[in-house]
Amino acid sequence: MTIPASTVPPIKPNYRMTTHASARLQQRGIPAWYLALLVQHGKTIHDGHGAVLKTVNKATRRKLQAVLSRTEYADAERYFDVYAVVSCDHAVITAAHRTRRAHFH
Repeated sequence: MTIPASTVPPIKPNYRMTTHASARLQQRGIPAWYLALLVQHGKTIHDGHGAVLKTVNKATRRKLQAVLSRTEYADAERYFDVYAVVSCDHAVITAAHRTRRAHFH
């Protein structure tokens, strides 16, 4: 089951998608509605090179539970291992499934 596009807001107007990110989303089976949620509600972690990672942590999960209905949250839950890299000029560079444990300091 997927969340209807009308329920989830589009990616913030000041964010844009690179062609690389669009290709990676398609290749990795990450829906655009989830990327919009991730960019809007995800935890921001600076990578030390000018970009930021958007990821889901426990606080983000609680925030999403408050924002989404039960079925929407259940649909989003399967993508909680996804992270996105966003450049300093607010362009989504890429997104991927996390394959290793994250060690953010």
